[in-house]
Amino acid sequence: MKILYLLRHAHAEDRGTSLSDFDRPLQEIGLNEAQVVATYIKTKALSFDFVMCSAALRTQQTLEPLRSVIGTTDIEVSENFYNSPEDKILKNLQNISDDWNKVLYIGHNPGIAFTAFKLTKTFPEVLVEGVTPGTLIGFQLPINHWIELEWWEGEVIDVFQPETHPSTPPAQEGS
Repeated sequence: MKILYLLRHAHAEDRGTSLSDFDRPLQEIGLNEAQVVATYIKTKALSFDFVMCSAALRTQQTLEPLRSVIGTTDIEVSENFYNSPEDKILKNLQNISDDWNKVLYIGHNPGIAFTAFKLTKTFPEVLVEGVTPGTLIGFQLPINHWIELEWWEGEVIDVFQPETHPSTPPAQEGS
């Protein structure tokens, strides 16, 4: 049995005219979302054996607050994971060492959303509106070797969306 978590990077700045897509940083709300995801991982006592992260600035900034709570320093940051479609994500996952049983993959939509959709026969209702920035989705996979990973075989075991769990309470009316 293998465990996979997919994480879409948090809210990023618009591209504008001066930034390449690859170099877009997180917005202030995105930095907060990444911290909220880190708090969730710590609270749920989730840990990972290996992390795969796109080399884009926004995914690395999403990873940064997680480093102290993910339980591993085995992290691969690669341009090969940048804006990958779902079939490329699947191939990357199939190439993971069998030494690692719990993996976190940090990437981009639409690849993350399509991967999440195709990994399970039963897609969670909460994700019908989409895989929003900062969404973390956990799967239990009925495989012993990553090379065996195929579509439609996983079971969703966890979904966390930071916008539904604000880190600060909303302001009181009249304050």
